[in-house]
This record gives sequence, C-alpha cells and structure tokens, in this order.
Amino acid sequence: MAVNEQAAFVLVRSKTAGNIGAAARALANMGFSDLRLVAPDASSDRVESEMAVHGREVLRRATAYPDLESALRDCTVSIGTTCRPGLYRSGAQPLRQAIGELGQQEAGGRIAFVFGPEDYGLSNDDLRYCQRLITITTAPQYPSINLAQSVMLVAYELFMAASGLAARQQPVRDWLAAPAPVPEVEMMLGRMEQALVAIGFLAADSTERIMFALRGIFGRSGLNRRELDILNGIAHQIGWYAQGGRETIEQKRRAGKKIR
Repeated sequence: MAVNEQAAFVLVRSKTAGNIGAAARALANMGFSDLRLVAPDASSDRVESEMAVHGREVLRRATAYPDLESALRDCTVSIGTTCRPGLYRSGAQPLRQAIGELGQQEAGGRIAFVFGPEDYGLSNDDLRYCQRLITITTAPQYPSINLAQSVMLVAYELFMAASGLAARQQPVRDWLAAPAPVPEVEMMLGRMEQALVAIGFLAADSTERIMFALRGIFGRSGLNRRELDILNGIAHQIGWYAQGGRETIEQKRRAGKKIR
C-alpha cells in the first residue's frame, strides 16, 4: 500500500470549521486524501470550503464517525498527537523520530494519525485507542500548535519520508503476518486486563497505569495477527488458571499426562 493511501488523518471533536478546511488543504498539498472527522463540533460548511481551497475534494470525501473507536476500525496502528505533559503522555516521541521508526517497522496496513480538539487536545480516554504518541517540538515558551498546522507538519514529515517507507515495504502474503487492526488489539488488551486482575497482578480499581504501559509496548512492537492470537491465548489461559484450572494442571502432572 502506498504511503498516501496508508495514512489516515483523524480529527477528534474539532471545534473550528476553518481548521477542518485548512487541514483538508494541507493533506491535498502533501498528497493525502483520507480525512476522518470524529463527532465534530464545527458546523459551517461554507467556512470549511473557503479554507480548503484546492483541498475541497479531500473535504468532500471526508468521512464522519460518532466515536474514535469506529474511526479506527480498519487501522492497524494509531498514533496520537499531544503537547501536554502527564503520566500517560510521558512516552511521546518527537515527530521526526517517530516517523523514522515507523518506516523501519511497518510493513503494511492503515496508519491513523489522531488529533484532538483545539482547546485541550486528546483526552486520556482518547489515548486508550492510541498505541503510540508523538509530539511536535517547539519553543518551550509556547508549545501549543494550531490544529491545521499540526496536520500539515505531520503530513509533511510523512511525505518527506515516503520514499524510504516505500523502499522497505513488501506485500504481506500471509494473512497471519498482516498487522493486527487497532480494535482487535484493544479487545486483546481488555482480555489481558481481566486476566491480570484475576491473578492479582492488577487491582480491579487501579488498572490504567499498567494498561497504558502495555499499550505502548505492543504499539511500538507492531503486532501482527499471529502475535495477537498468541496474546489472546495467553490471556485466556491466565483467566482459566485463575478460575480453577490450576488443579486440573496439577492432576495432569501427577498422572504424567501432557499439559496441552
């Protein structure tokens, strides 16, 4: 899949119609066309169109979604943008570094770049659906960047890296070797969370910190479907063991039987 077809730009709860239009223009400038709008607050089609200029076709083809989960359904990697500090944002990578690593790791699948609303950016709940985080380096006195400008900078860096990305990408012939879609990874993480609570590794009322860390680990590794199946199997086995399976295993061991 070509880079301009691989990348999706997802604007979450955008508040300004002009920013949506300007983002569409930026994508057209850099050769991208997949613009996704999640529950936008902006409502002026005229302003969007005026700001889009030659990106009106990108704007016309933009798809709307009720929530972030549905917008990422066909994506295998989701990358959130942030300029805010915080416990769940400390692992954010500088934009150029992240794009470079992405080119070395990703062999296919759709990649989503997720941008939050203009006032506060992505919420911690939004970050549940982002396997990686990037930040755009600025002067420390004023780190906040306009939404449309952020889209342009990400699209530019991706455009500049495109030739290197294309040289490394090979078609995935084995379905199990294909990158795992974001929603399926999120479901696996839900099963893993339940399993870790069942064995007492996590407290039921305090799982977020470790789960954000695991999400980052798996996001950096770039899971494929085979690996996802293995992790789902591990989560299932942990849950089964915690719910009484231990005795079954001990009986098999005493009888000299194979465990599996």
